[in-house]
Amino acid sequence: MKISELQAVCKYDDSEMEEVKNCHPKQIASEVIPIPTWKIKYKYTTARGNPKEAVKYMFLDKNAWDSVDQEFMNHIKELNEKHPERTISNVEILDAVYFGKLYLELE
Repeated sequence: MKISELQAVCKYDDSEMEEVKNCHPKQIASEVIPIPTWKIKYKYTTARGNPKEAVKYMFLDKNAWDSVDQEFMNHIKELNEKHPERTISNVEILDAVYFGKLYLELE
């Protein structure tokens, strides 16, 4: 991915970060972005009442062990709101482990 493409699509939560978003790409010294990844195994009940098990991956800091469950449940809530025809219920996290890092290379 080109640095300029990253800058075009990235969002920030602090107005001071706008400086990074708008700087010249040659001002970015990093060539790789590490993406910490969690693996979440869970079970749920489908809208038709069928029990299922599945795995999802979340990009959260390695030290986010205390917030993984809440972040995951927020994700499920948003999915249910976006797709009411495919809601899932009785969601239970069976296991959540820090899985490692993915690396996004920059050009």
